[in-house]
Amino acid sequence: MKAFPGLRQFFRLGAFRADPKEDLDAELDFHFGETQREFLESGMSPAEAREEALRRFGDLSSYRRKLAAIDRKQATRTRRKERFSNLRQDLGYALRGMRRNPGFTLGVVLTLALGIGANATMFGVVDRILLTPPAHVEAPDEVVRLQVHRMSPFTGQPGIMAYQTFSDYRDFLEAGSFEAVAAFGDQDVILGRGEEAERIRAQYSTASIFPLLGVRPALGRFFDEEEAEPGAPGVVVLGHGLWQRRYGGSRDVLGKVLAIGDGTFTVIGVTPPRFNGVDLAPVDLFLPVHAFTVFLGDDRWVENRGFYWLQAIGRLGPHSSPVAAAEEVTALHLNGRRELIDGGRYSEDARIVLGSVKAALGPDAPDEVRVSRWLVGVTVIVLLIACANVANLLLARGARRQRELGIRVAMGISRRRLVGQLLLESILLAGLGGAVGLALGYGGGHLMRSTFLPQVAWFGSPISTRVLLFTLVLAGSTGLLAGIAPALKGSHGRIVQSLRDGGRGGTTRRSRSQTFLLLTQAALSVILLAGAGLFVRSLARAHSLDLGIEPEGLVVAELELDGEWEPEAVLDLSRRAAERLETLPGVQGASFASGIPFRGMMAFDVWAQGMDSLPVARGLGPFFTTVSPDHLETLGIELRAGRMFTAPEAATGARVTLVTENMAQGTWGGEAALGQCLLIQDREGPCWEVVGIVENSNLTRLTGETPWQHYLPLGAPALELGAGPRALFIRTRGDASSLLAPVRRELQSLDSRIRFAYVRLQQDLVDPELRSWKLGATMFSLFGILALVVASVGLYSVLAFNVTRRVRELGVRSAVGASRGHLVGMVLREATGVLGLGVLLGLILATSAASNLGPLLFETSPRDPMVLASVSLLLLLVGLVASAIPAWTASRVDPMTALRTE
Repeated sequence: MKAFPGLRQFFRLGAFRADPKEDLDAELDFHFGETQREFLESGMSPAEAREEALRRFGDLSSYRRKLAAIDRKQATRTRRKERFSNLRQDLGYALRGMRRNPGFTLGVVLTLALGIGANATMFGVVDRILLTPPAHVEAPDEVVRLQVHRMSPFTGQPGIMAYQTFSDYRDFLEAGSFEAVAAFGDQDVILGRGEEAERIRAQYSTASIFPLLGVRPALGRFFDEEEAEPGAPGVVVLGHGLWQRRYGGSRDVLGKVLAIGDGTFTVIGVTPPRFNGVDLAPVDLFLPVHAFTVFLGDDRWVENRGFYWLQAIGRLGPHSSPVAAAEEVTALHLNGRRELIDGGRYSEDARIVLGSVKAALGPDAPDEVRVSRWLVGVTVIVLLIACANVANLLLARGARRQRELGIRVAMGISRRRLVGQLLLESILLAGLGGAVGLALGYGGGHLMRSTFLPQVAWFGSPISTRVLLFTLVLAGSTGLLAGIAPALKGSHGRIVQSLRDGGRGGTTRRSRSQTFLLLTQAALSVILLAGAGLFVRSLARAHSLDLGIEPEGLVVAELELDGEWEPEAVLDLSRRAAERLETLPGVQGASFASGIPFRGMMAFDVWAQGMDSLPVARGLGPFFTTVSPDHLETLGIELRAGRMFTAPEAATGARVTLVTENMAQGTWGGEAALGQCLLIQDREGPCWEVVGIVENSNLTRLTGETPWQHYLPLGAPALELGAGPRALFIRTRGDASSLLAPVRRELQSLDSRIRFAYVRLQQDLVDPELRSWKLGATMFSLFGILALVVASVGLYSVLAFNVTRRVRELGVRSAVGASRGHLVGMVLREATGVLGLGVLLGLILATSAASNLGPLLFETSPRDPMVLASVSLLLLLVGLVASAIPAWTASRVDPMTALRTE
């Protein structure tokens, strides 16, 4: 046991108490014996004396029970009074100690507040994303997502596809393993007309979704199967938030006819508060699935097995196993796609997998969610660093208080109570830190919600009841964790030594506990700083990526039109709008196209004349976009070979096309593409001549291979393909955001039938692609800097304390000729030794965990030597700066003053 003195002390804290039952039995036996002796002296025989004594005393067992109960109550009251009195005294003692050292108290409270606040912030995020089931869903564990695992036809890699077609959903309905199956798809729509119009989020759902989830309306009713059929009168269910925000929560909203998109719909109900289906994103209203035809303009989505836009969910039957259910729906899915499989256009090894109803728990979770999971571990590391720092501070202060604690032990205080006093003080400090941490968590929660996770529907305050309870438990646990070692060490009871030293110190023995805690802080700081460096490097490389387009200074406008428009009329309106916008001050040029980069692109079957099929692209595509003649110039896409479209070609409907460099190289071997023929949508159709090759561009995502792309001039042939103008693009000079309002006004005044002009920056469409790296870079950097500051403060405090303890030693060294440089070097060597070992340990841990972080980075190795070297040098440099003051103090020790302290 000598190797574990703290453990030995811990088990010797209690003292054995006398047993009250033995005292009671002894007292009853005494009185019974005295009574029996009196009867013997009066002449009775022993048997008669015992019998009479038993008669006089009655039921001894009953007496014992009653007296024991009285004794227990009295003992309990006494113990309670004693404990309350002791607690009150200990609390007053702890508070007086905290008031005597306001600087120490403030430092500990702030250190713990930062660690607890970071954990409160991330718990609030994780609780909403990962732990809280979808609101109002009955038995959510029985609800599963039906997703397809198959080989991607674009990348050649296996993966999970969350979206299916309507035909797939109808196949799933045949599965007997499910009580019910439902499908839904989200889409932005325009609600209202004129100045009251706004863009909101709608969900197109099958009627089965509401009974499947077990949700009940807050007002009115939900739509039924008949109302979800094609041609049924339009009905709509309002989301609770929209009902409150736009209609003031009035019950008169039932029966109100709303203009939504190109149709009109009657309000029949309102969802309960916080209900957004099974996804995290907010939903403003729910429409029957066949209302999607009104938005799209046709019903090709009903039978087309290439129109992926729906997600499917199912509720497992009471006796169904997930494995058997997955096998059944897989068979139904493959049978429904048998024609495509036989034609080599679909994976025969595709299978249906059943995922959690919470998409954030599935393999296709957004990168922001996956980064958030890492940040939970990061905040725990921050808290551990804070605890290590506080424990170091408490150890240092405990060493200074050895004489005081020794006197208290000498005056009779038990070791149990002394440990309790020290732990109470630690818990009080953690409680104050928790209170301040809640305030930090409130602000941090709002920051996370608005800046990094705006696509999630948040409810109420960032400090919910669950977050509050979590913080309270965390604060108490932190107080115990940070205080247990100092408390045990402070109560070791070396009374004689502590009284003889008189608090002056003089020992040169370094505290192994403090050294271990410093090593821990340094190693954990390396992990955080390395993560910050990797995400910052990823973000910088993503920002510097050549997209092929120039999103900065580019404004995108989408027009929502009233009534039915012929494609030629929409094209004429787009031309007039572009001409009007080019007259605005600050506008460099305007164009229009059928596709919006990072918003939505189209793809048709394409063949090259003389080839059975196009080679398989390494990236997505080939996508196609119909464009005005000057559109590529507006986007900033450069010509590599050949020529661009001309205005006469667009006006006359010439069948010419531009292809990207990767498509030209992959199909024809480069510039040989010029003059070649593309067949679009119809293998026997007319030829589209390749007249130019343009640079590659990322129009769908930042990561992965750059997709193949080809462009067609917006004329009659393009309109025949159903690819009319969808958006206007405005290239600006200077600040593009200042032109959002003028562009919107010009467009809405152009024609009275323009119901709504949705105007935004192209950069706003690109930024969501960067969000996960911004989240990782910001939070890792914030927590890394915090860890660096806390670790440097801990190093400074320990070195300063060690210098104070070694005043006599330093004085002797100085008296015998040690130079100031030698004393400074001695302290700095101590610091660099601890830091160096901590950095080495941190690098080992960081490289071990790096492989798991790799998928979240962008073109950055998780073991990037530049990042790891920079982090190591930074930590060593900050540590040396923190060591400078204690080192300078050591060099200024006066030998005579130091020797007089003895």
